[in-house]
Amino acid sequence: MATTVIDAEALKEFLDKADLPADYLARLSQELAGRHAAARLPLTDWAQLWHKAPVVRRISEPERQRWEPRLTTVLPALWQGQVGALWDLLDPKETAPAWLADWGTYWAHLAHPQLPWWARWVYRPDSRTGALLLVVDDVERFNPDLAGPVLYQRIAEAVSFLGAVLDSTHQLDAVDEMFRPMVALAIIYAVYMFTMASWKMTEEFTQVLPSFPSVVRILLGLTRWEGKSIGPKSETD
Repeated sequence: MATTVIDAEALKEFLDKADLPADYLARLSQELAGRHAAARLPLTDWAQLWHKAPVVRRISEPERQRWEPRLTTVLPALWQGQVGALWDLLDPKETAPAWLADWGTYWAHLAHPQLPWWARWVYRPDSRTGALLLVVDDVERFNPDLAGPVLYQRIAEAVSFLGAVLDSTHQLDAVDEMFRPMVALAIIYAVYMFTMASWKMTEEFTQVLPSFPSVVRILLGLTRWEGKSIGPKSETD
C-alpha cells in the first residue's frame, strides 16, 4: 500500500533557512508542553473552547451557537483522541463546515500530540496549499475530492513520517519529540510566508510584519493560549 513520503532534502532546506536558535526552540517546546498539560484536563467552558482555537476567528457567533449542542456530543471522543467522531456527527448528505476539522483536530492534538492538527496552514484542500504539500513527494495523495477521514489519515501518515525523518537527522532536537513534527510544519509555512512576502511586497511592508519567531508561535496557536508565553521571552521572540 502506498504511503506518504517526506522529501528530506526539501525539509532540510526549509529548516536551514529558518535557522532558529536552540534556546528559542527549547522555550517553544516548554510552551507546548504547558499547553498539553492544561489540555489533559478537558475543558468544558465553551468560551474557552471557542476562544483558544485559532480557527474560531472565522466562525460567526450565530454559527457557534448552532453548533455547540452538536459539538458537545463529540467532545468526550475528542479528548480521547477519537477524531473520527467529527465526521460521524454529520448527516450522510451534509457537508462539513470548513472549520470543523481544524477546530476538532486542534483539541484532539492538544490532548494527544501524536495526532496531527489539521490547521488550514498544514493543508487547505480548497486551494491545495499548506506546509505539508511543500515537503511531501506526491502531492496527488492529497486530492481534495477525497473524504475528510481519508485526507486526515494521509495527513497523519505524513506527519508520522516527518517525525521519523526529524528524529533520524537530528533536526529540531531542542524540541520534545512529540511536538517536533508540528513545529517543523509551522517553520516550513513561516519560511514560505516570508519568502512570498519578500517577492510580492516592498521592503517597507515586509518590515512591519511580525518577527519570524513570532509568526511560528502564531501558527502554532500559542498566542491565543492565555495570550502569553510560558517563561521569559528572548530577543528573538
